[in-house]
This record gives sequence, C-alpha cells and structure tokens, in this order.
Amino acid sequence: GDSEYYAAHQIPLAASALESMFKISTAARRWFSRASKSAWKVAGIASLGIGIGTTVSYAKVAKKETPKEIELYLPTNDEKNYRIFAGNGNPLLANEICMLLGTQLGRSMISKFHDGEIKIRFFDSVRGKKAYVVQSTCYPTNDNLMELLLMISTLRRASADSITAILPYYGYSRQLAPVSKNGVPTSLAAADVAIMLRTMGVDQVVSVDLHKDQIEGFFKSDVTIENLDITKAVIPYLKRKELRDPVCVPIGGVKKAKHLRDCLTRAGVETEMGFVFYTGDAGFVNVNEDTHPDETDSTEVMKHTTEFVGDVKDRDVIILTDLIDTGSRVTSAANQLSQCGARRIYAIASHALMTGNAIEVIDKSSLDEVVVFNTIPQKKDSPKIRMLTIAPLIAKTISRINTDGSIKALY
Repeated sequence: GDSEYYAAHQIPLAASALESMFKISTAARRWFSRASKSAWKVAGIASLGIGIGTTVSYAKVAKKETPKEIELYLPTNDEKNYRIFAGNGNPLLANEICMLLGTQLGRSMISKFHDGEIKIRFFDSVRGKKAYVVQSTCYPTNDNLMELLLMISTLRRASADSITAILPYYGYSRQLAPVSKNGVPTSLAAADVAIMLRTMGVDQVVSVDLHKDQIEGFFKSDVTIENLDITKAVIPYLKRKELRDPVCVPIGGVKKAKHLRDCLTRAGVETEMGFVFYTGDAGFVNVNEDTHPDETDSTEVMKHTTEFVGDVKDRDVIILTDLIDTGSRVTSAANQLSQCGARRIYAIASHALMTGNAIEVIDKSSLDEVVVFNTIPQKKDSPKIRMLTIAPLIAKTISRINTDGSIKALY
C-alpha cells in the first residue's frame, strides 16, 4: 500500500525472473509427469501460475536427482561467494561489470514514498557472502548518496560477510578544507562522506581517480580504500590517434600528468609537459596546484587571463583533468593553447559531470575531442565527446578482491 516506484533497472530483472519461473515450472512439470499422475496435476496447476511458490520448492527439491534442464534455469550465481548490487547512480555500468564477471546483478528494489523518503529491499541472500554496491554519487547527488548509505546498512543487517562500496565517482570530493581562503569555516564534506560510509558498516571503498589523494586519509584504518587510476586504460586509445610530438598539460594535478607522460613514452609515444596559468589581481595562479576558484564561482575563471608555459606550435596537446563540471576551465585552457599554435587539442577527464551548458561550451571551444569515462552516465551527446568504459578495470578489481590478489598491479 506504500506509494512507491520501481527502479528502472529492476524492471528487466523482474521480467527475467518471471521468464525463469515459467521455465522452472515447465521443466518441473515434465519431470513430475514421469513420477506420478498426481504430481502432474500439481505441477500443471503451478505452470498456470496458481502455485508458483510450490513449483520453485519442487524444483529445488528435485535438484539432487534431477534432469539437467531444471538445474539450468536455477539462478546461475547461487554458487558464487559474492553478490553485486546497483543503485540508481550508474546501473548500466553495474550491468557491464556483471557481464564481464559472468554473474548476474543482484535483485533489489529502490523505492520512494511521496515525500521522497527512500526504501531499500534486497531479494537475494547475502548471508556469509561478499557484497558489492556499485553507485556513483553524481546528480542527484543527495539521493544517490542516501541510496548508497541505506544499501550498505541493509546489507550489514542482512549478515553480509563483507561490504565493498564501488564508487566510480565520489561525490562531495571537492570540499577538502575546513576553512576557506578568507578564514571562513566551511564544510569538510569529503571527510564527512567517509565517516558516514564507515558508520553504515562499509568494509572497503573502491573509487576511480579521487579528486585528491588526501581523501584516502579521511577513512579510518578499519576501512580499506582503493583509488583506481585510469591512465593505462586511456593509453591504447591515444596511441590510435597517431599523435604528433604530444605535449601533456595538466589542470589540477601535475603528478597524474607526469604518470600519463611516462606511460605514453613507455608505449613508444615521446611526450613532453606544459603548464597553464591563470593571471588575476593576485598575479599568477597555477591551476596545477588546484588553487582554481570553486566550481560555484567557475564563471570567474573566464575573467582571468590564461597564460601557457611551453612549446605547442604544430604539436598535439593533451589536457588532463580529473573532472569536467561546467567546462569553463578546460575550454579556457584549450582556447589559449589554440592561440599558441597547437595542432590538435584533446582533453581527458576521468569524470564528466557536464552541468549547465557545459556541452555547448565544449562544442564552441577549440577542443577537438574530449575523452571521458563512464563513471557518470551521460544524458546529452556531442560530436566532440568520446566515452571509454571503466568496467574492465572495476571487474578485474572485484576479481582480485575475491581472490585476495593485488590491485595495484592492475595499474
């Protein structure tokens, strides 16, 4: 009687469950028909949908000395020691991960009351199993975060052996200082999210290219944190571009840019470094030290003059950033590089929020192509945007966790 809606990604699972139930019923009917006439009647009634629960029970009982066709339609992941569930943050990525692992997405339902209150239900047992929750805490950020927290606490109460939160995108990661530059107390949200995850009962957190490495320090020692690096995943794509004397230009992280340069060089593509600066009332501001204005004030970036240090004339340029929100920073840098004579300009971003008119800003900019990963679902399309999948890296990570293998060796 509650006012609820079904999560969109659960509807296909419901249809699949009904189809499997019908197949179980049909197989059970054939088997019982060879046993006795009375059993035929029972299974026949069940096949009409009147006794579905009874049919499932018979099918399970018959598993020990049964025709193979009955075993075939029983849930294929029952024998696995783990379950993977998805929130509404990134269900397509979760399904892709499950496909690569050869398992099925766990059955769950995320519903809402009229006032927006979220309710979580799981229909697969997790007792004694490793449970994984795939959830990007992107827009709607607060709903997706609350879903994640409630899913973790529900799995903990359901006696899961361990709970791993897979956060392809870690929302609230940009609030990293308790005091602003002008001395005003401000929220330290990145740390607060870590506290909430631990309090709900998470054992391990896996994320992709955290905004800052210091976020790992916000978790207590009893919570393992894995920060996956996308660099190696993008190298094959860049090699196919046949780059001419490439220059790597970081926005927000020199360390990551150096790693990309080194990986490209080892792959046979000699790459150099360049640097972009903003100039304003305070003089030069190095965006590579992450001192750029808050995204809430991102329009202020356009009022600053952009300066570039390096040589890009007739060369291909790779702008590297972890996040594109409004698009103002990356397009401002691209326009400056174009004025410096760059041949082709690529931007690589781990996470693409693309808020407001970011797509239009990118389309009108000097960027030739923007390469992003599917850590965040994209609702708008652009001829300049190319999306790569992070699913193989996450699937390998889950596999390593299940077998107690090394994750750092993946990247």
